[in-house]
Amino acid sequence: MFSAYFFNYINTPQSFEENIKTFLENGYTIISMQDLAEYDSGKAELPNKPIIITFDDGYYSNYEYIYPILKKYNVKASIFIITDNIGKEVDGIKYLGWEECLEMQNSGLIEIFSHSKKHVFYNKLPVRELRDDVIESYKLIEKNLGKQELHVFAYPYGAYTDETVRTLKNNGIDFQVYDIGWNNFKDLNKDFIKRINIPCEMTGKEIIEVINQNGNDLLNFYIIMATCTY
Repeated sequence: MFSAYFFNYINTPQSFEENIKTFLENGYTIISMQDLAEYDSGKAELPNKPIIITFDDGYYSNYEYIYPILKKYNVKASIFIITDNIGKEVDGIKYLGWEECLEMQNSGLIEIFSHSKKHVFYNKLPVRELRDDVIESYKLIEKNLGKQELHVFAYPYGAYTDETVRTLKNNGIDFQVYDIGWNNFKDLNKDFIKRINIPCEMTGKEIIEVINQNGNDLLNFYIIMATCTY
C-alpha cells in the first residue's frame, strides 16, 4: 500500500503551503508531539482529525522556507535534527544552526527532537552505541536549546531492532518514531509511532484521499513526514 511513498521526498515550499492550506480547509487540526503526549497522559483532549507534521535531518531550508509558512498559518511542526550536522554544510547541503533552532523553538510552533548524532543504520551497530548516540544528541540539544520536557527520537532510515527500542525506552526516550503506517489513539504505542511519507508535489487533496482510503477513522491520527527543497 505504501510503496508509492518511496519516491522522491524533496518537496517545494509552494507544495507544502498548498498541503497545509488544504488540511485546514478540510477540518484537520495540526498538533504537536507535546499535544499528543499530554493526551496520552490524560492531561488534555485532542481535536478530531489531528495531524502531526514532521521534518527529518534539520536542513536550513526548514528555517528559510517552512518556518515562514508555519507562522503564516499559525500551525505546528516537529523537526528531528542530526546534531553532528548542526551549523555545517555537508555534501553541499546546508543545515540549521543552533540560533535558528532556538528561534523556531521559542516561537512555540516548532519542536526540536533528535534524529541522532551521526545518522547511520543503528540496527547494524551495538545497541550501546545507539544508546550513547541518542543520549549525547540530547545533551547537545539541551545545552543549546534548554531543558526539554519531551524526548522523542526518529530512527535514521527507520532502522531499529527490538533491543534498540527497549534500550531507548529505558533511557528516557518518551516516543520512538519509525516505520510507515497509521497510529490509533485506542491502543497508542509510544515506542512504535508511525508516519506517512509524502512524495514530491503530492497535493493536499491526494493526501486526504489516502487518509480516506484508510477509513478516516476518528480513532486514527496521522503523522506526515514532509521534506522541503534544500
